[in-house]
Amino acid sequence: MRRMTILDVLRLGIVVGLVMSVANAWALDVPNIDGHMTDPAKVLGKGDKTAIEDKLGKLQQDTRVDVAGWIVDAPDASLDELGHEAFKRWHIGGEWDNALFFIIPRVGRVHLIQNDAKPELTVGEVSRVTGVDRPTVPMPQRLDLIADAAAEIVRAKSLRARPAGVSDPKRGRWFSVAWLGVALLAVGLSWRASKRAKLASP
Repeated sequence: MRRMTILDVLRLGIVVGLVMSVANAWALDVPNIDGHMTDPAKVLGKGDKTAIEDKLGKLQQDTRVDVAGWIVDAPDASLDELGHEAFKRWHIGGEWDNALFFIIPRVGRVHLIQNDAKPELTVGEVSRVTGVDRPTVPMPQRLDLIADAAAEIVRAKSLRARPAGVSDPKRGRWFSVAWLGVALLAVGLSWRASKRAKLASP
């Protein structure tokens, strides 16, 4: 095995620099968000786009977890950096209780980006979700597999956190407020009745 020459080292440095430049270029190439599933290359047909939008929108409304995705044509090494950049620029989860953001490469396995300060899924749950991805099947089928796996976990967590019989977290809060109002009304009526009884007594 021959020893590396100065020229070899310079060539290696150029290659490494080019790879890093490509990764940084991808990290800056973030399009405008387009609903729950951003698809700038139009990989999905209109009907498939509508179907996944409806599924993710329903999951978001039911659980208060913002679920979104981005179909990209980028190298695997850049996906995490690219995903975190989009997560920040698009304010994923900003108006919701939490967020899941999927980076779906056209070639390669899905990556999941979460709020680092309060991740919705554990490491094991992330593995369960990303493990169902099948990069070789058509994109609509891939998205359904990923969305269904995430929904199963997120819905189960959301249900455990709510009052029994309440399907929406927002309704759960209104449910609690309503019961508090009823209790206060009952106390007020009881106090009023007691006062009247004292006034009526000789």
